[in-house]
Amino acid sequence: MILSSFLLAITAVKGQDVYYADVQDMKVWYNPALKTNKTSILRANVRSVNYQSIGSYSSKGATIELPLSSHDKKEDNIGYADLAIGLNADNSSDGTLKVSTVMMAFSYALPLDYNNTYLAAGFQGAYTFSQVALNGYDLFPNHFDQYGAFGSALIADPYQSGYEYDYFTAGVGVAVFHTGTEKQWYIGGSIRHLNQPYTEWSHNAKLAMNDGIQTGYTASITNEDALGGYAYLNWQAAIHEQVIGALYTRNLDDSSRYDFSLGLGYRVGDALIPNVGLKFGGSRIAFYYEFVFPGNSANSYNRTAFEFSYSLIL
Repeated sequence: MILSSFLLAITAVKGQDVYYADVQDMKVWYNPALKTNKTSILRANVRSVNYQSIGSYSSKGATIELPLSSHDKKEDNIGYADLAIGLNADNSSDGTLKVSTVMMAFSYALPLDYNNTYLAAGFQGAYTFSQVALNGYDLFPNHFDQYGAFGSALIADPYQSGYEYDYFTAGVGVAVFHTGTEKQWYIGGSIRHLNQPYTEWSHNAKLAMNDGIQTGYTASITNEDALGGYAYLNWQAAIHEQVIGALYTRNLDDSSRYDFSLGLGYRVGDALIPNVGLKFGGSRIAFYYEFVFPGNSANSYNRTAFEFSYSLIL
């Protein structure tokens, strides 16, 4: 059994957040102020993670972003509001992990000049339904799945009681971004889980606040080619998760409605994440695969992980 002294010592833990490789697609989950366009978009993400001889789980997420403005969406340098609603579910193959989160975010962006530079602020609320159960008397390894849904849920409910526990969290974010034709960039900061709720039935585990910085930059290098980079840095209790990456995009026609992209992400200390994407009309699909670094306690369990993402302009 898990040591009772360990249970009582846990006063601040990592929350059940989203754990996708496509961090830019999920940016309004990390920072509600990062709605950097006036386009209505539906996003869907599916992630599969398998630890040989230990366990596996899948994550499925859907987000809809709805700008709330009476102005023409193509009109520049006009303030606008945005509503984002999302759902994420993490489920293990053996039923030991069942976690779902419903998220709603509201933001407002105000132009800072007449060159499509904006200052935005946002608020986010999320409600999580969490159920974690022991698989017989098997215990998971120390630091298991440090950057994933398993590890987060196991720390949030160290008893692994099998009881469902629900909790609400709140967050805020600010961002400055630019949406020019030749270059686009953003930088934001966020604090999530401001209310630090209890995450299991005995009230021994309390959710720590999550501080984050998000930044990205994309520039055209020719009429057909663009190159960009991004960084998503999160700090919460003893878990520091940093994802950085680069993305090359090639337009396949003059209208920019069709393009092809190649990218490489890096989750610091954990994995390299190559990805490929294709945009056709108002849709975009992408595939991610993780090459895990061997040799440390957090990722030495022969993990395989891959992910699909899809977005549709409404």
